[in-house]
Amino acid sequence: MNTRAQQRINRITWRARRGARELDGLLMPYAQELENMGGTHDLTLFEELLAQPDPLLMDWFMHRVIPDNPHLTALVSDILRFSRASKTA
Repeated sequence: MNTRAQQRINRITWRARRGARELDGLLMPYAQELENMGGTHDLTLFEELLAQPDPLLMDWFMHRVIPDNPHLTALVSDILRFSRASKTA
Protein backbone atom coordinates (compact mmCIF):
# COMPACT_ATOMS: atom_id res chain seq x y z
CA MET A 1 0.00 0.00 0.00
CA ASN A 2 1.39 3.41 -0.89
CA THR A 3 1.99 6.15 1.66
CA ARG A 4 -0.98 8.26 0.57
CA ALA A 5 -3.39 5.34 0.87
CA GLN A 6 -1.98 4.40 4.28
CA GLN A 7 -2.36 8.00 5.48
CA ARG A 8 -5.99 7.96 4.37
CA ILE A 9 -6.62 4.70 6.22
CA ASN A 10 -4.95 6.11 9.34
CA ARG A 11 -7.09 9.25 9.15
CA ILE A 12 -10.27 7.21 8.75
CA THR A 13 -9.35 4.92 11.64
CA TRP A 14 -8.70 7.95 13.85
CA ARG A 15 -12.03 9.55 12.87
CA ALA A 16 -13.84 6.29 13.70
CA ARG A 17 -12.97 6.90 17.36
CA ARG A 18 -16.01 8.80 18.53
CA GLY A 19 -15.72 8.67 22.30
CA ALA A 20 -19.12 7.04 22.71
CA ARG A 21 -18.71 3.39 23.63
CA GLU A 22 -21.60 2.27 21.43
CA LEU A 23 -20.27 4.02 18.34
CA ASP A 24 -16.67 3.00 19.00
CA GLY A 25 -17.77 -0.63 19.28
CA LEU A 26 -19.41 -0.44 15.87
CA LEU A 27 -17.10 1.85 13.92
CA MET A 28 -13.59 0.90 15.07
CA PRO A 29 -13.75 -2.82 14.15
CA TYR A 30 -15.39 -1.94 10.83
CA ALA A 31 -12.67 0.63 10.07
CA GLN A 32 -10.02 -2.01 10.75
CA GLU A 33 -11.79 -4.43 8.41
CA LEU A 34 -11.94 -1.76 5.68
CA GLU A 35 -8.20 -1.34 6.05
CA ASN A 36 -7.79 -5.03 5.21
CA MET A 37 -10.19 -4.84 2.25
CA GLY A 38 -8.79 -1.60 0.78
CA GLY A 39 -11.74 -0.69 -1.47
CA THR A 40 -11.65 3.00 -2.43
CA HIS A 41 -15.43 3.30 -2.83
CA ASP A 42 -15.97 1.75 0.59
CA LEU A 43 -13.52 4.21 2.13
CA THR A 44 -15.22 7.20 0.51
CA LEU A 45 -18.63 6.13 1.73
CA PHE A 46 -17.28 5.39 5.22
CA GLU A 47 -15.70 8.87 5.28
CA GLU A 48 -19.09 10.33 4.42
CA LEU A 49 -20.63 8.40 7.31
CA LEU A 50 -17.90 9.61 9.70
CA ALA A 51 -18.60 13.22 8.72
CA GLN A 52 -22.02 12.98 10.41
CA PRO A 53 -22.55 14.14 14.00
CA ASP A 54 -22.64 11.50 16.73
CA PRO A 55 -26.32 12.02 17.68
CA LEU A 56 -27.36 11.40 14.08
CA LEU A 57 -25.17 8.29 13.85
CA MET A 58 -26.75 6.96 17.04
CA ASP A 59 -30.21 7.54 15.56
CA TRP A 60 -29.21 5.66 12.42
CA PHE A 61 -27.68 2.72 14.26
CA MET A 62 -30.60 2.51 16.69
CA HIS A 63 -33.05 2.55 13.72
CA ARG A 64 -34.77 5.71 14.97
CA VAL A 65 -34.05 7.52 11.69
CA ILE A 66 -33.08 6.24 8.25
CA PRO A 67 -30.38 8.11 6.28
CA ASP A 68 -31.60 10.01 3.22
CA ASN A 69 -28.75 8.56 1.17
CA PRO A 70 -29.57 4.91 0.32
CA HIS A 71 -25.85 4.11 0.17
CA LEU A 72 -25.46 5.25 3.77
CA THR A 73 -28.51 3.19 4.74
CA ALA A 74 -26.84 0.15 3.22
CA LEU A 75 -23.55 0.96 4.97
CA VAL A 76 -25.27 1.29 8.36
CA SER A 77 -26.90 -2.11 7.79
CA ASP A 78 -23.56 -3.58 6.73
CA ILE A 79 -21.81 -2.24 9.85
CA LEU A 80 -24.54 -3.66 12.10
CA ARG A 81 -24.35 -7.03 10.31
CA PHE A 82 -20.56 -7.02 10.59
CA SER A 83 -20.80 -6.22 14.32
CA ARG A 84 -23.26 -9.07 14.95
CA ALA A 85 -21.13 -11.53 12.97
CA SER A 86 -17.97 -10.47 14.83
CA LYS A 87 -19.61 -11.03 18.20
CA THR A 88 -20.82 -14.53 17.29
CA ALA A 89 -17.49 -15.60 15.81
